[in-house]
Parts: sequence; C-alpha cells; structure tokens
Amino acid sequence: MTMSSQNPFTDDGHLAKEKEVLKSSAASTFSTETAETLVNTTSPFTRGHSLFINARGKALFRLPTPSSQLEIQICHPDASLAYVSTREKLWSGNCTLSSPQRGDLISTEYRFGPNREPVIRLSNDSEKVAPEIKITGRWTSRTTSFVLPDGSTFEWRYVKEIGPGGKKERFVVLDKIEVSGRRRVAHLLRNEQTRPSKTSKCTAGNGGELVFDRHALEVMDETLIVATCLLMLKKEVDRRRALQMFVLIGGASGGN
Repeated sequence: MTMSSQNPFTDDGHLAKEKEVLKSSAASTFSTETAETLVNTTSPFTRGHSLFINARGKALFRLPTPSSQLEIQICHPDASLAYVSTREKLWSGNCTLSSPQRGDLISTEYRFGPNREPVIRLSNDSEKVAPEIKITGRWTSRTTSFVLPDGSTFEWRYVKEIGPGGKKERFVVLDKIEVSGRRRVAHLLRNEQTRPSKTSKCTAGNGGELVFDRHALEVMDETLIVATCLLMLKKEVDRRRALQMFVLIGGASGGN
C-alpha cells in the first residue's frame, strides 16, 4: 500500500467531522480552561516598554509536524533586533536565546509530549553549574508555573479583559504569586495590530506584542520573561500537533 502525498486536512468526505473538531479547538486556542476569565485586571499594571515576538506558530489544517521556523526574532518597536531564539534542528524543541550584544543567554531543553517538563538553564560565565528552572504544568492545562532560584513563584495563564482600545482582548499573562495576591509582570497581546503577518487568531503559538510592566525588571530579568513566554507558545504548538495527530489517525481509520 502506498501512502498518498495529498494533505489529509484538505480532503472532503470522511474528514469533515475531524475538521469541525479542529475548528472547535482553534476557537478555544486562547480559552481559559484552568485560568480565570477577567473583565478588568485585578492587579496594578503600568505599561512600560514592549517587544514584538515574530513567531509564526502552527496553522490549523496542517500535518502534525514541528514548526519549520528554526529562528524566532524578538524585536524592539523600532524593528531593531533585541533577541533571537534558535532551535537546534527541526525535530528538536531545544533552543537557545541570544542577543546581538551579549551572545547566548538562556538555553531551554524541551521535549514534545506529556510529562516532559521543560528545563531552562541560565547562562553562567563562571565555572559553577548554571542554575536550572523547571517549568511545571499539566499536559491538559494552559496554565504554566515556575519557581526562581530565590524561591519566588510565577505563573503564565490566559485571561480575557478590556484591552488598550477599550475592547475585550485575549492576553497571555505572567503573574508573580505573592502572599497578598497576584502581581502582573508582563503580558502577551495578540490581535490584528500585533500579530505577525500571515498569522490569525486560529494560529497556535503565534507571536505578538510582549508588554512589560514599568517595574517588571525589578522582579525578573527580561531575558527570562522572554524565554518563558516562548515556552508558552511552544506548548500551544504542541497541543495543536497532538490534536492534528488525533485527527489524522481518526481519518485514516475512518477510511478503512
């Protein structure tokens, strides 16, 4: 038996039902499965500087392969390069975050699949072992948390709230968890004005504008905020790939 080279996600007929499953998933790409839905932010946030993450993500009707984008550029508003995230190879999730001025800054070990938590290693110019930060979160959850070497806890989550233009927007928010409550450090905004070109609201893992609180860098290093935000985008791509695999297998079995 020979395998057809035709993209199964563009076929009509027995994959119609699976297409609807994918469409439903796309509509909930930014859903708040385990996160709080907000109308207005409950933590003080004063907009500071911002960066633009040019991640293309994973489109809806595609084969469940990894993203072909091996290099993601993170730029200042004037389009000058701030950082570059570089993956080692197509089938590897490991990547290195670097800057034109300072070279390699953070390395991330990342493997596709459940129960494979990513590990971030900070750059270290000394002979000591570079500190590790383990990222935790359930495969079925969009919320992700991590603890810094000093013991402070942070969490990325999805929320809906009123955006800068007065409309309800979808944000990916980084909070510091404190005894008194949450303190917002930064958020990623993806809308028609901030999304990278050739991406849409149905794209999983696409970039946007990463906005920092005015005092964010007093709480966490900028490079770590960027690196953990990129991990959230990787997780979105993985969830999309897992669903595409399910649809592909379902379509193949349905044709027998």
